[in-house]
Amino acid sequence: MANFNGSGGTDFPWRRLLYPFAIVGAVVVGIWGLVAALVWLLNAVAHTATVIAGTAGPIGVGGITLKLFRSDR
Repeated sequence: MANFNGSGGTDFPWRRLLYPFAIVGAVVVGIWGLVAALVWLLNAVAHTATVIAGTAGPIGVGGITLKLFRSDR
């Protein structure tokens, strides 16, 4: 009996590859989103620490005073 789908019976099951690639793609996009969120959070924390240290002046703890983000010049 002849095969009339035009491929001669050598169909490749693309669906077998589609699901793993979709899962891997979703994982990669999720990891990039997580990295971007962490970078944004660290940027916000660094900016906040710079603003607080700049307005507070010297910080003293236990008799030791630190000058942050300011020079004597």
